[in-house]
Amino acid sequence: MITPEIVTVIDIETTGLDPSTDHITEIAAIRAEIITDTPGLAYREIGRFQTFVALPPGVEIPEMITELTGIRAEDSHGAPNFYRAYNSLRHFAYGTTIIAHNAPFDLSFLDFPAISRGFVCTRALSRLVDPDESARLADCCARYGIVLRQHHRAMNDVEATLHLYAKLREKAEINGISYRNVVIDSEERPLKYVPPGAIVRKITKEAA
Repeated sequence: MITPEIVTVIDIETTGLDPSTDHITEIAAIRAEIITDTPGLAYREIGRFQTFVALPPGVEIPEMITELTGIRAEDSHGAPNFYRAYNSLRHFAYGTTIIAHNAPFDLSFLDFPAISRGFVCTRALSRLVDPDESARLADCCARYGIVLRQHHRAMNDVEATLHLYAKLREKAEINGISYRNVVIDSEERPLKYVPPGAIVRKITKEAA
């Protein structure tokens, strides 16, 4: 029997890909209970968290990032700084399993010192469940019939990731696939950050 669990699905948008030089612009999360005993109901939403994040003085959002996400400098006016936003997220997610699509990226910026109940990377989970298919969020959603609106806005990506996790989790549990705390490393897409407690699985080739 697949047991229920409480999860917090998170997503961030950033000014770039390097946590040592780039900054978070938006954080979103949904806290939910994954349902296993009610046909047609994958999860029960408990609460939502979303905030823009004020950038340090002198830091600007690159034009290409604005084109990708739609987030502009004025969106962060009056927003909490990173530390306030980070602490609010930690409080919101306390005691839950953290879920993220490409968890090493999100966690490299958030740098949780300890994740008491572990994490699940849905990108890694997708590679374990569907090894010959693309693990990109948009492709996963298309494959499983999940609506993904305005990709690269944090809450939209969180909603899609929550739906995806519910579907992939059931498939993995039925087939006895171990996926908790697992991250994927490959020559084509080498890991740049390994979350604390992560189990690294190496693959020879990424799916198209």
